[in-house]
Amino acid sequence: MQGVGGAGVGSTGGLVSCEQVSDSIVQYQRNVALLEKMACSVGTKNDTSVLQTQYNLQLDVIHELGQRIENQLRSQESRLITLPRTEASSLRTTHVKLSRDYRLVEQHFKNVQLDVKRKRSLAEAMQRDAARMEEEEGKNKREMGGEDMMAEGMRWQMQIQEDKINEEIMREREEEIKNIHKGMHQVNEIYKVLTDLAHLVDSQQEGIDQIETQMENAQENTATGLRHIEKANESSQSQCVIS
Repeated sequence: MQGVGGAGVGSTGGLVSCEQVSDSIVQYQRNVALLEKMACSVGTKNDTSVLQTQYNLQLDVIHELGQRIENQLRSQESRLITLPRTEASSLRTTHVKLSRDYRLVEQHFKNVQLDVKRKRSLAEAMQRDAARMEEEEGKNKREMGGEDMMAEGMRWQMQIQEDKINEEIMREREEEIKNIHKGMHQVNEIYKVLTDLAHLVDSQQEGIDQIETQMENAQENTATGLRHIEKANESSQSQCVIS
């Protein structure tokens, strides 16, 4: 997103340019991208208390940036009311574009938060399952008095956790592949329609060319026939004179 000209009055009474709003949105977008990078580690072995603290701090930064952009956009909106119609029209176009850009990044930010919430819920459920299984295995160990069964249970537990993670990853990838195939199918359908139209235009043009050729041939035949008739008339008249 590039800065553009124009200005509005800030919430503190200072002048807020469209370049400033655009820069704020770019900064907001970069911080959302950093948050998304952190989100990739949520629910994995790297999801430590340190990561959670960093994630929460990053949320605070993004919320603060978002509030600042909201104030800047509201200030510009108020400024538009006081401007002459012609000047306001140009500035409003820029204002609408900036608002749209911000809302798109804001929606992406919300999607990242929802994804993190889903991953953490899944991780917590897996931890509860693991704790329950560990408790059951401990009970079995005490009852059976064997360590081999406990080791086997832990391996089974780890395998289940890994299978659940792989299953979730596969579901997400399958959904992405479906969306890609859907998009390719739509592109192919559009291309087919365009190709059919092109073939139709070519066919119509060939028909027109044939008609034009036939008309030219008919004109030539008519002219030839007229010349023959004229020659026949001339010959007939000559014979009448001689007689």
